[in-house]
Amino acid sequence: MGLFQFVVFGLETGALIAVAAMGFTLIYGIVNMINFAYGEYVTIGAYVAWASVAVGGLGIWSSLLVATVATAVLGWVVSRVFFVPLHEQGPIPLLLTSIGLGFLLRNAFAFFFDVDRRFVDVGAAYGAVPATTFRFDLPAVTVAGVDLLGDFFVTTNMLVTMALAVVLLGGLHGLLTRTDLGIAMRATASNESLAELSGVPAYTVRQYTWVIASALAGVGGVLLLTRESASPVVGFDQILFVLAAAILGGAGSIYGAVVGAVVIGLSREIVAGLGVPVLSDVPVSVAFLVLVVILLVRPEGIAGEEVSS
Repeated sequence: MGLFQFVVFGLETGALIAVAAMGFTLIYGIVNMINFAYGEYVTIGAYVAWASVAVGGLGIWSSLLVATVATAVLGWVVSRVFFVPLHEQGPIPLLLTSIGLGFLLRNAFAFFFDVDRRFVDVGAAYGAVPATTFRFDLPAVTVAGVDLLGDFFVTTNMLVTMALAVVLLGGLHGLLTRTDLGIAMRATASNESLAELSGVPAYTVRQYTWVIASALAGVGGVLLLTRESASPVVGFDQILFVLAAAILGGAGSIYGAVVGAVVIGLSREIVAGLGVPVLSDVPVSVAFLVLVVILLVRPEGIAGEEVSS
C-alpha cells in the first residue's frame, strides 16, 4: 500500500481518538480533573452497542443511540457516586480515585463478559454485506523506484467514523458558543469562583459536563466496536492516546484536542506503514515522540487555551 492509504488509516484513527478526546477535554477543562477511568466509559459504550446488535437485533444507528444514552446515564451516576463528593478535595484525590475506579471497572467487565473479544458484523449492521469499499486510483508518484502515493481505498465504516467526528465537533462548537449552557461551561472553565459570583450554577454545569462527556465516550465505544471489537480493555488501550491528544491540543481546547488526535493518529499509522522492521514495531512510541517534540517547541500545546471552540 502507498503512503496515501496510511494517511487514510491515520485520519480514521485520529477521528476515533478525537471523539473520546473531546469528552476527556471537557472534564479536564471544566471539572479540573484528569479522569483515567474515562477509557472504561468507552468500554461501556462498546459493550452496550454489542449487546444491542448481537442480542437485541438492532441496527448500528439504533445501537449508537442506545449506547450513547446508556453511557451518558452511567457516566453521570459514576460521577455522582465517586467524583462529586471529592470535588472540593482537589485534583489529586480525584485522579487517584479515577485510577482505582478504572481498575475495578476493567475487572468487572472481565468478570461479567470474560476476556473474549465480542464482534459485530459491520457489513450487516450497515445494511450491506460486505460493507461498501470505495477504491481510488492516484497518479503514480515514484521515489527511488517506489510508488510513493499508491492507490487507496475508503470503507463505509471509515467515512462514518470521520463524519461523526466532524459532526460532533461542530455540535460542541455550537453548544459552547451559541447556548446559555455553553457560555456557562466556558465561564466555569475560565474561573469557577467568578462564574458563581456572576450567577452561574457551577455545580449544575459540572453535572451537564459529565453527561455530555460520557455520551461522547459512548460514541467512541461504538466506533471502536465497529472497527475492532468489544473487550474489557478496549477503552483502556485508548486512554493514553486520548490523554496525549488532549495535552497536545492544549488545556481544555476542543479544537486543539481534535488536531492533537489527528497528529497522533497520522503518526501511528504512517510509521506502522513504512514497512521498516525496526520502525514497524514502535508506531505507538513514535506517536508519543511526536507529542514530546511538539510540547518542547510549544509547551502550551497547539491551541493553548481553556475550553472553547
